[in-house]
Amino acid sequence: MKTVILFGSPRKDGNTIQLSDAFSQKLKEKGCDVRIIYLNDLNIRPCQGCLTCSPEGVCRINDDMKDIRKYIVESDLIVYATPVYWSTPSSQLKLVIDRSIAFIDTEYNSRIKGKKAVTIMTCADENKDTFLIIKDMFKRAFDFLGISYVGSIDATGCTEKGVVNKESIERAAQIAESLV
Repeated sequence: MKTVILFGSPRKDGNTIQLSDAFSQKLKEKGCDVRIIYLNDLNIRPCQGCLTCSPEGVCRINDDMKDIRKYIVESDLIVYATPVYWSTPSSQLKLVIDRSIAFIDTEYNSRIKGKKAVTIMTCADENKDTFLIIKDMFKRAFDFLGISYVGSIDATGCTEKGVVNKESIERAAQIAESLV
């Protein structure tokens, strides 16, 4: 199974990477091809809402999103990994989500229908309800794109680096194993 992890945290050594690593390590153990894309390292401009991408699926903006689109198209599983800020994904990941409109044609059919998606999310808040709004946003986006939302790995209480609880790390490995 080809997997792309869209890593939306600005920190490569924080809690979101701990969960992403546990997930990707289990997939690799099972022989899967996993690519992690560190969005913060890339040049991704915001969507201009012009819809010139609709006819052919090609955005007029010449930036790193063209490579991300290629990896998404080639993948069976798309992982959206992000810290939760103000009940939303990081700005880095939100840019990719907004630019995903290029996967929708002029008749509102998805060019990536049938793929699977997993979310990996961390937040400082101890309350699991913190994830309700962002999960609803992901669900609506995935439904529009024809993607199956097959799992969510959430960790609360991530107030400093390296504090992801053991249960969340185990869940990351379990969900990965269930997908292979």
